[in-house]
Amino acid sequence: MKKEQLLRGFKKNRRCFVMFIIGVAVGAGLFLFLYGKKIDGLLSERNAIYYANNQKYKEIIKLKEELNQYTHKKPVDEQQETIKKIIVEVEHDQPYVVDAVKIKVEEKLSSFINKSIHWLGNNPDLVEILLEKNQIVIDPQQQLKIQIHLKYISFYDSILRIWVKAEELSGDPPTNLVK
Repeated sequence: MKKEQLLRGFKKNRRCFVMFIIGVAVGAGLFLFLYGKKIDGLLSERNAIYYANNQKYKEIIKLKEELNQYTHKKPVDEQQETIKKIIVEVEHDQPYVVDAVKIKVEEKLSSFINKSIHWLGNNPDLVEILLEKNQIVIDPQQQLKIQIHLKYISFYDSILRIWVKAEELSGDPPTNLVK
């Protein structure tokens, strides 16, 4: 009897039941329509973040390998960062003065050979103290005196390169003579 009553209730409220099913289907469709774009946007954002994360991870691995490479080559790098050669560039009009000043300055700075560039970088004023306003006697018979002014210092590939400007002095008594 209960089954019969239940069937009569369904037949009697058939429209309500159909309307309920249609309402659920339309509501589910609207829900998917409204939140589908938002979910797709979140999924694409998640994929972009995942990709960026993988790229950063690869970059971290690359940097770790590079760090390991440099830590294993440290003695070789230290050896390359020592001064092996000194090149002096002189700014002056007369070639014999340029050659003489080069020789004198290279002799004066020869103590820097096999020193670390870091040591020189920590004490940059040493080169300036050794060279600035030094007077060099080129020809004692003609009393040709040259005063040196330091312009630039450069270090590249174990070579210390120094640019100086040489000025002729006229009859001034020398204070720091280099012979």
